[in-house]
Amino acid sequence: MLRTNFWKKGILLAMAALLIVVLATGCGKDEEEVVATYKDGEVTKTEFDKYLAFFSILQPGSEMYIAIPQFKEQLLTQFIGYKILQSRLDDKKDDEVEKEITAFYTEFEKQRSSNEDLKKKVADAGLSGDDMKTFYRMVVSVTKDQDSKITDADVKKYYDEKAKPDFSIVSVRHVLVKTTERETGAEVRKDDAALALAKEVKAKLDAGGDWNAIAKQYSEDPGSKDNGGLYENVEVYTWTPEFKAAAIAQAVGTIGEPVKTMDGYHIMKVEKREEQELDKLSEEEKGSIRQATLSNRMDEFMKKELPGLITKINLPKEEAPAEDRSTIPEEMPRNDADKPDEKAEDKTEEAK
Repeated sequence: MLRTNFWKKGILLAMAALLIVVLATGCGKDEEEVVATYKDGEVTKTEFDKYLAFFSILQPGSEMYIAIPQFKEQLLTQFIGYKILQSRLDDKKDDEVEKEITAFYTEFEKQRSSNEDLKKKVADAGLSGDDMKTFYRMVVSVTKDQDSKITDADVKKYYDEKAKPDFSIVSVRHVLVKTTERETGAEVRKDDAALALAKEVKAKLDAGGDWNAIAKQYSEDPGSKDNGGLYENVEVYTWTPEFKAAAIAQAVGTIGEPVKTMDGYHIMKVEKREEQELDKLSEEEKGSIRQATLSNRMDEFMKKELPGLITKINLPKEEAPAEDRSTIPEEMPRNDADKPDEKAEDKTEEAK
């Protein structure tokens, strides 16, 4: 089972954070088309176009989302949020922030010098080194300021209310009936055939069948089929959403209905589940919870305070292709503080 990503850190986290703001560097602002106004400020088309250029450079493949009006407006709204938060900071130079900017720009230049496509994108967008540094300074300064306001009590509250189930330690048995070969994307069997076989497996187990024998006969998860389908004492955040949700919600000791993931259907039995207190987590995991608390704090500002500060959004009216609307993310990438990173080895086929 492949584990989901754990929370990113360092320069990669910082680069991901760049995706939510844009450098406001246009000239002749009074003559520019204004696409948004907010308390004490405005965003011109030049500013926003520059932001979209940064976004597409730092998030390859994002062009398909940028073309969707709903997503574009979300980008603009969150850009305004970062501008407002930066305007609330004092102008005092922060040596730590400057060091981070230097580290970021050094890494960015290294990538650009070895990547002709990236070099061309930067040139085509007209982005200078000073633009990049100023852009990054806004992200780091706002993030650092917001982080400085988070207390240990805030982190514990967030963990207890929103994150604790994800760090439960669970032992689960499962039998995987594949629909798809993950590595190649090839179809193994039709969905209805896989579901029928999964139900057959469940019936055998419900009737008292031996997990060891049935897993060996039916399971297509090489990581567990020879061990009675068992994964023992695993933190559930490492599993894919559907498998994780079942591991958290399914009654201990029962054999649940087939659980569908991108790999196929799973017959699962949760044998043990235990929640962990925050102080029992590793330092890396505690750090990830703090990052998630920061992301949650930013979410609250963006959703609760920011709408009352925006006077007008004036983006050109566009129609997105119907097939694109279903791909709009629920939330624009901000700093990936609450997203998984590559922390650990994968353990089963279904939770890649």
